[in-house]
Amino acid sequence: MLQRFDEATQVLQNAKRGAQEQQDPSLQWKIHCVLGQLEQLLKHEEAAQHEFSAAREIIGSLATSIHDEALRTHFLQTALKSLPKEKSRSPRRAEAERFGGLTERERTIATLIAQGKSNREIAHVLVISERTVETHISNIFFKLGFSSRTQIAAWAIEKGL
Repeated sequence: MLQRFDEATQVLQNAKRGAQEQQDPSLQWKIHCVLGQLEQLLKHEEAAQHEFSAAREIIGSLATSIHDEALRTHFLQTALKSLPKEKSRSPRRAEAERFGGLTERERTIATLIAQGKSNREIAHVLVISERTVETHISNIFFKLGFSSRTQIAAWAIEKGL
């Protein structure tokens, strides 16, 4: 049975990447919702909450593009019904969720990338190995669905890091 959950997770992760590449937020939030439900079934509560939070953020963003107030309210009510109620979060978790799930260290590295620093320069500034920097950057790519340092830099600037 666990193998089927692993297969489902892989299929959904691929679908999420495809929806991100196609820049289709109406599909993205639904995939995040289903991934969250799957993570809950697997008792991965933190991962589930991360997916649900991502879905909520996308829903909120979509809602701002709906000019008709009645339609926007209906969309929000309907879309949010498919998600479990939000659990109270620690300040640290809330901060991570605000920044796409990135840890404080990953946010620092994103900031240094935005400043044009190389992996070697980042490693020197943070007193860590280049390999550790590469691992953090891989995590950033995965968490944010990015594939280039330019995307990370633009995101960091947009978030005010």
